[in-house]
Amino acid sequence: KQLDGLIIEPTRSALPCANSDLYHLLSEQGIPVVFIDSYYPELPFPHVALDDIQAGWMATDHLIGRGHRHIACILPHTNRQGHLRYLGHVKALREHAYPIKEEDILWYSKENMNQLLGGQSLIDALAPYTAVLCYNDTVALQVIETLSKHGKSVPTDMSVIGIDNSEAGRYAGLTSIAHPASKLGEAAAQQLLAMIGGNGAKNVLFPPNLVQRTTVRDL
Repeated sequence: KQLDGLIIEPTRSALPCANSDLYHLLSEQGIPVVFIDSYYPELPFPHVALDDIQAGWMATDHLIGRGHRHIACILPHTNRQGHLRYLGHVKALREHAYPIKEEDILWYSKENMNQLLGGQSLIDALAPYTAVLCYNDTVALQVIETLSKHGKSVPTDMSVIGIDNSEAGRYAGLTSIAHPASKLGEAAAQQLLAMIGGNGAKNVLFPPNLVQRTTVRDL
C-alpha cells in the first residue's frame, strides 16, 4: 500500500536541504508532506510551528522589562528556528532603541555545542552580560549547570531564559517561553488529513506564551 502522507521535522533547516530531490519525488508522486517545528522555504510543503520570531521577541522584551540592557543569545546557526528567534530578539532591541551587536550572539552547531556550553569559555563569553536568552530549555539548563560549577548563581549573577517550557525546565524553576508541542502535533495531523482528502493545507503558527519562574531577576 502506498504511503498516505508524512509529517516531518526538518534538520539543519537554515541550510539548503540536502534531500530536496527526495522531497520533490514525494511531491511528484502526490504524497502529502507537512513540516513540523521548522521548514525548508525552497520546498512547496506547508508547515506547522511555533511563531519563533514572536518567541524571540517575547523573551528579550521580558528581559528588557526586568531592567536588563546587556543580553546575550545562544543560538544554533544551522537551525531556522534559531535564526527566526534571533530576528525576534533584534526586533525587541530595536523597539527599545538598544544597540544591536554581532558579538552578543553565541552561534553554535551540534558539533561544538558541548565545547561552547560546558566550560570556562562560556563563563568568559557571558562575562559582559547580565542575562542570556537560550535557544531552548536544554541549552538553558546546561548554561545554568556550567555557571553553577564556576561559582555563579542564577539569577543573582546571571538571568537565564529558555524556550520550550519543558518538564525539566519546569522542575528547575526555569523562566521559559512555552512551546505547545501537543497542539503542534494535532495541527500537523489535521493539515495532513486535509491534504490526503484533497483539500488545501496552510501554514499554521502558534503564538508563544511567557512562563515566569525564578531564573530572571530585576535589575
